[in-house]
Amino acid sequence: MKNENDGKNVSAGRLINELSRAANIYFQHEFSKYNIGHAQIRTLLYIAQNKGRTQTELAKYLNLDKSSVTSQLQILEKNGYIKRQTSAEDARKQVIAVTTKTDGILPTLKHVFSSWTETLLDGFNENERADVFNYLQKMRGNAKNRLSQISSHKEQEF
Repeated sequence: MKNENDGKNVSAGRLINELSRAANIYFQHEFSKYNIGHAQIRTLLYIAQNKGRTQTELAKYLNLDKSSVTSQLQILEKNGYIKRQTSAEDARKQVIAVTTKTDGILPTLKHVFSSWTETLLDGFNENERADVFNYLQKMRGNAKNRLSQISSHKEQEF
């Protein structure tokens, strides 16, 4: 695809990477007052919206290894945003819950994300907004399919 401004080839991946980097800078700025990184916010929001989940379920949802999730949870727990509790159904499991400290900032955290979405979509009409989300979802599906192919190919090599 040609960029109308400079005539050079521009890749979708490069543009997505630039948007991702911009989002990270924005979120770091907005969340720094809470001593939480962008990745931990995603984890925290999942925990808040999916009460009673285990660390294993969280790792699967976030598509992260258990050690990465453990690190995130330790930071969140240290800062008073989550607590781990023994499961009522199975005493061998620990479930993760948000604290009242988290409950107090959840609306603000959600607002930061919606504010970024509004920044990105400024000047788009409703049809264009719908198109953007449709295209992004399609791209996400394409990426998941490709990664699935890579994963199954690696499994076949062994």
